[in-house]
Amino acid sequence: MIVGAGLSGLVLAHGLIRCGFDVAVYERDSHSGARPQGYRIQLDQPGLGGLKDCLPPYLYELALATAGSPPPRVTVRNRHLDVLSDAAAVAQSRSAGATGPLSFNRSTLRQILLSSLAETVHFGAHLVSCLESDDTVSARFADGRVVTADLLVGADGVGSSVRKLLLPDAEVEDAGLRLIYGKIPLSANISDMLPQWVFESIFTVVTGGPGQPHIGMGPVQFNQRPDVAGLNSNPPVDLTAVDDYLAFMVGAPADHPAMPTAAALRQLDHRDLRDVAEQLIDNKWHPEIHQLLARWETESLLPLRISTAAAVRDWEPSRVTLIGDAIHAMSPVLAMGANTAIRDASELTRTLSEASSTHTSLVEAVASYQAQMAEYAFPLVAGSRETGRTRVGQA
Repeated sequence: MIVGAGLSGLVLAHGLIRCGFDVAVYERDSHSGARPQGYRIQLDQPGLGGLKDCLPPYLYELALATAGSPPPRVTVRNRHLDVLSDAAAVAQSRSAGATGPLSFNRSTLRQILLSSLAETVHFGAHLVSCLESDDTVSARFADGRVVTADLLVGADGVGSSVRKLLLPDAEVEDAGLRLIYGKIPLSANISDMLPQWVFESIFTVVTGGPGQPHIGMGPVQFNQRPDVAGLNSNPPVDLTAVDDYLAFMVGAPADHPAMPTAAALRQLDHRDLRDVAEQLIDNKWHPEIHQLLARWETESLLPLRISTAAAVRDWEPSRVTLIGDAIHAMSPVLAMGANTAIRDASELTRTLSEASSTHTSLVEAVASYQAQMAEYAFPLVAGSRETGRTRVGQA
């Protein structure tokens, strides 16, 4: 059983089903649209390779069809728009002919992942406890149902209930950053009116300097509009129509005098969130930044509190394990959170499949996965923290 129907949990479900395992996913939300899922995510080879390994080919092709492919560069500018750095979007090498990086609309990708799992995903399931025996693990949910399986995988994000039960001392720290996240619609006439530099990188950071606000932006321009791509898929997949947009966020250190507390930020309506952002970005910023702010879609705004996980190494393998943000939450500055979570799903699928074919015990397979995951994931958490400190004032 998988607890959590976010990207990594759904990718894992697909991978295990393709390998012949019996899978059920349990999600706390009452339905797939119960809360905002955010906007843009960036996937490179760790994530794209995981999708390809785990998804049925038609869903993988549909995901690619709905992605965008901006120039693969990350640019950092100061508030006067002078270029401070301009580098390839990812540091790791890629094999010849590899795809990526690509930009995705998160809710579209989640719709694709959910499209063939109607009988697999169970909503309204809030995990409250789990109990292992010699050869099974049982989970009890708040509605009273009890489910028994060979393995329980926590894919339930930063506030993971599974992590709290499995590793109660594992720390997830406040990264000291607050974001107001939204989008700028990119209809043809608006795109022509925006500065060209906005479209020259897959992601652009504009920094006000140490301890000051910053802005992040990345274009999401679909190869095919999702609803059209879904109809063209074989078999067809019903996807919501989404138009091109520029993901646009204003952030600041939590202790900035113009930034409300996380609790207060969550209580603000769209208009008030915009007011906070406009106080953070004063007249010392380049006029083109204010031009972009004026195009920000007020109704799209939502607040984010950034968290980062402390490394957990060599915990005892069992019939309960963790993937994604449930174990290695990281700040978004390296764009590796979703990539690493999807890689986890692929690695765990491969490890369990190989164990099944070689008659390796399940707990030994979990131990192998956990060791591999710790080796690639926790250095990325540390790297994200360090880059966040130097680039945007992360704690």
